[in-house]
Amino acid sequence: MSRSSSRTTATFSRPIVYADPVKTALDIVVDIPLAELEEDPYPSYVWMRAECPVAYVPETGRVWIATWDLCQEAGVNDAVFGPSSQASEDAYGAGNLMTLTGPEHRVIRNAAYAPVRPRAVKEYYESGIRATAQRYLRDVRGRGAADATLEIFEPIAQRVVGDVLGFDEVDDETLGRWFHALGELYVDYGRDPGVAENGRAVKAEIRAYLEHRLPRLLVEPDNTALSRLMHDGMPDGRVRSAGEILPTVNVLIVGGFQEPAHLVASTLYGLLTNPEQLQQALSDPAAWSRPAIEEGLRWLPPFGMTEKRTTQDVPVGGVLIPAGTEIALVIGSANRDPKRFDRPDEFDIDRGDQGNMAFGFGSHFCIGHQLTRALGEVVLAETLETLPNLRLDPERAPAVRGWTIRAPKPLPVCWDA
Repeated sequence: MSRSSSRTTATFSRPIVYADPVKTALDIVVDIPLAELEEDPYPSYVWMRAECPVAYVPETGRVWIATWDLCQEAGVNDAVFGPSSQASEDAYGAGNLMTLTGPEHRVIRNAAYAPVRPRAVKEYYESGIRATAQRYLRDVRGRGAADATLEIFEPIAQRVVGDVLGFDEVDDETLGRWFHALGELYVDYGRDPGVAENGRAVKAEIRAYLEHRLPRLLVEPDNTALSRLMHDGMPDGRVRSAGEILPTVNVLIVGGFQEPAHLVASTLYGLLTNPEQLQQALSDPAAWSRPAIEEGLRWLPPFGMTEKRTTQDVPVGGVLIPAGTEIALVIGSANRDPKRFDRPDEFDIDRGDQGNMAFGFGSHFCIGHQLTRALGEVVLAETLETLPNLRLDPERAPAVRGWTIRAPKPLPVCWDA
């Protein structure tokens, strides 16, 4: 038997269905349609933080944890909140960086981390990041208008990160096609057979590229992620095959391309919708780009949740979560928790760095956070300096959608050419 109640927070309300008795978090059910989450999850976040910060959301197949404190409590507890394999393996393949644990995870993580360590990023900060950003921005400056996300920020991120990964031979169009196919597969939840088929085709294409590229890296290893994944941690005379590294390569394509591109887009959107803050950033783009990027990470994190799976029964927020439960640590909600942040829904580059959860937790904390921050800082500053009188396009409205991955797509802007 179950009972239902409907509580109201501000103007938003939703029924909570409780089992009788409530034994675990799976007995507290909040039905939020995926279409509603894709449109705008933030009203649900406000309500859940206040009314049921730990609850099962059936359409996502996960127990949500919605507040800063509870996400922090769970996120640092690697022993109990281990990686989930469900959505990640469906999208990227079994045995990828996000699902591995223990010594095998450490070896693969260290290999993928090598080209994005702080010292490595510093070495190509000017020649790789800034030079690429300037080149792409020069190419679009004469146009006077563009979709900033799709036509400026994604191509820059794909080129910079693609070169770091080892895709320097792959053209921009192909990198973009790979990225979008895998990204759509990750957020689709199996709803669209066409998305699944396109994802399978792209994974086969990437594998074919790896099988073509790896023989050369066998005799001429370098510091790209492809080379390091192939060689690092292997006994003498042995290397990993294309099939073995493919799942992690797929993860790096989506995370590596998406995070910096959508971070800059969301940050710019925050500035363009706050004229005083835009003018503040324009007064000294080099000085203000980093605070703006940090606020962008908090306000619209590129990934809105991180997936976990409990390894044993664990109480969280006064509710028992059983072993084997799929969990969503809802970063997008935690990053706007009013118990942590004053005026949390406002974009404010004067906020100061109070930390954020945009890059995840524990042993699976994002390996590319240094590169993402560096890319975001440089690309935002160069964009503000290169495109005069940058503004939202009055003829085309931006659209901010998504909950697992949320960003302004499209972000139509114009400037004085």
